[in-house]
Amino acid sequence: MASLFRFSPRCGGERSLLALYILHTLKEHPKAGYDLIKEIGTVTGGAWEPSKSTLYPLLRHLKEEGLIAVAATEKRSKTLFVATDAGRETLSGIQNMGKEQHRKMSQYKQLLIAVFGGSENSVKGLLFGIRDIVEEIPPGKEKQVIEVLEQCRDQLTRIASS
Repeated sequence: MASLFRFSPRCGGERSLLALYILHTLKEHPKAGYDLIKEIGTVTGGAWEPSKSTLYPLLRHLKEEGLIAVAATEKRSKTLFVATDAGRETLSGIQNMGKEQHRKMSQYKQLLIAVFGGSENSVKGLLFGIRDIVEEIPPGKEKQVIEVLEQCRDQLTRIASS
């Protein structure tokens, strides 16, 4: 059975969500392992930081596969990594398979609703439903979607502050 947190492009090479995030962030700027750990902690709102024993073997594996490379070695042997062309292509291939990834997240949504939300008509269920609808809106309608979502946000802000 396929994992909800593993993704693979049509050309093979299944990747974890953590590996994809590393490729994503290293395509922008070179970073050290410690920087990645802290960044992931920030992105997850402090909910999770990978341990060194999780991150460093993954970095070594991605380097061996040629998906990342050493960009520089700084003071005290601080190694900065960067995504290679192959790493960017791998990430792009998986990102382009949006429908399959969306299906996986919809499966995950069902687990979250079952454990935490109650039903499709609960607040959490409705939020997931809105996300599903937004994913299906055709290109060129983003401006309309943004307007509707901004109105919703504004109304919810008023409710929260009353």
